[in-house]
Amino acid sequence: MRAFNAMVENKDYFIEKWQKRVVDDNLLKKYKARQFIEMISEAEVMTEFDVGLYFALVEKMVVFDGGRMIVSLLDGTAVECTIE
Repeated sequence: MRAFNAMVENKDYFIEKWQKRVVDDNLLKKYKARQFIEMISEAEVMTEFDVGLYFALVEKMVVFDGGRMIVSLLDGTAVECTIE
């Protein structure tokens, strides 16, 4: 949820990043970029975990000692956040 909320709070940055991928030659990157832009454009900060959204966005999560976590999205974007 923290990674998704970080993207929502910085949606202009992420939308701009994904818009650059819409012109990519790789069809999968184009598709995911469009999908992510649509999801984030309309999104609000989450207060409850959404398993469907998780599987639509996340490739993997790596958790480190000290409460640090990196969430890798299906398009290759990595979002770092902390666990409280």
